[in-house]
Amino acid sequence: MSSFYNDPQFSYLKFWRGREYEHQAEVLAIKRLLGKLRFTQIVDIGGGYGRLAPILLQFCDQLTLVEPSSKQRKLAPKGLKIVAGTSESTGLPDSSYDLVSIIRVLHHLPDLLPVFAEAARILKTHGYFLFEFANSLNFKTRLINLITGRALSTLPLERRRPANIRRGSIPFVNHHPQAIFKLLTKNGFITIQTLSVSNFRSSWLKKIIPSPILLVLESIFQPLLSIFYFGPSIFVMARKI
Repeated sequence: MSSFYNDPQFSYLKFWRGREYEHQAEVLAIKRLLGKLRFTQIVDIGGGYGRLAPILLQFCDQLTLVEPSSKQRKLAPKGLKIVAGTSESTGLPDSSYDLVSIIRVLHHLPDLLPVFAEAARILKTHGYFLFEFANSLNFKTRLINLITGRALSTLPLERRRPANIRRGSIPFVNHHPQAIFKLLTKNGFITIQTLSVSNFRSSWLKKIIPSPILLVLESIFQPLLSIFYFGPSIFVMARKI
């Protein structure tokens, strides 16, 4: 995966241009899930160039960024502790962090067992695990299946390749929510809260409805629609037992 994000022809900074709604929707979710919590040590795994660092820094004394791509590490804000590592192997010491954050990473990883095991390893007892996954039960998929008459997949994950990713370069995986929650339990976590995020991710909606209005709707519906696994992204706040 790091080879793709190191590719000089690909700019992750440019990828986020025009995606202000998606970015702010994720910021809303993080702030809602973290609330009034305060941490000594947060580690953001697969944090890229530090897109979410300004938000996470509001909730901790020290933020560590773990990122496999040397190109993204060089773009990260100064002052962060930056470590070369992956979500399966961070190289960080056992039981050393109060919160592990993994956002916009799991859609590249078909097998999440080693990822969740690594998060559990580096978290302190009763530490928090904040993560996001691409949802295979999202409303758009359900609607398409209803129209086409296809049965809704019950598989633990569904793979697809988005149009903006070159063939052979990187996988994209939608995960089944129930598979996610089973893995959490298996690795010693309890789920505290889930949110449905980027619920109005649509190019035509973003053209006709101003972003501030979309974000007001997003803020209202994130907790309500999580019951139905509506959105393309599901945010989860869990805790290590």
